[in-house]
Amino acid sequence: MLPVNSDFSRFVEVSKICEQLGYHSIWALDHLAPYWLKSSESYECWTTLASLAAHTGDIKLGSLVTNVNLRHPSLLAKITSSLDNISHGRVIVGVGAGDRLSRSELTSFGYPYEAIDERITRLRETIQILRGLWTLDDFSFVGRYFRISHASLDPKPTQHPHPPIWVGGKHRKLLDVVVELADGWNYWNITQEQLVGKTAYLRSRCEHLQRSFNHITKSWAGNVPPNYSTDELVNYLKIGSDSSTEYFIGYFDQNAKREILETFADIVRKL
Repeated sequence: MLPVNSDFSRFVEVSKICEQLGYHSIWALDHLAPYWLKSSESYECWTTLASLAAHTGDIKLGSLVTNVNLRHPSLLAKITSSLDNISHGRVIVGVGAGDRLSRSELTSFGYPYEAIDERITRLRETIQILRGLWTLDDFSFVGRYFRISHASLDPKPTQHPHPPIWVGGKHRKLLDVVVELADGWNYWNITQEQLVGKTAYLRSRCEHLQRSFNHITKSWAGNVPPNYSTDELVNYLKIGSDSSTEYFIGYFDQNAKREILETFADIVRKL
């Protein structure tokens, strides 16, 4: 994951290093003012990824995660389809419902913060609209929050049938959306014991809906301490993941050196 409060030249530098080291993807956060930082300095997610597409060649470009409360699904469909074309099929669309920690961020900028059921419904409808606009020439939709009438989105994404959709979060109702509509699940800030329970729930929902558990990418995301030794970092990643975890997304300090980026890549390849 790209550092938040840094200048764009640093984003480019880190992205190029990651590409040279064989990283599969780089990710941008979607926050108007990151609530965990003293400074609210940050760049808009999709503007950043579009700019980085011009500075990189093969590495995937992902959002971790796009807050569906910030953009109408039709606009998000247009943004992501455009970038998938510009980048020659490198987009991963991470989406989320927003959590209680983002409440003040949303409300201070004039966005409503709704209860979990409403936010999950918005997430579900957003994914349905993305998939419809990306793949159909004449798409209509009637939901609780959104209505689409005979819309045609062009150009369609480069990737077929569409860019992968990953859902980020840990609420059980969100995991239901993962099984029903998503290609991947991203989690962070949970213990291994909690992960075992959530993975078991995800597996049971897959069985109930007759969906392959293995067709859903399970990904860990978290801070990568810059001062950890290799052994400490290995243990840190093992504690935060389980046997079904197949993807690791590290959030690095803005001053992270190439060595820690290289160490992280080497460790993940062996996990």
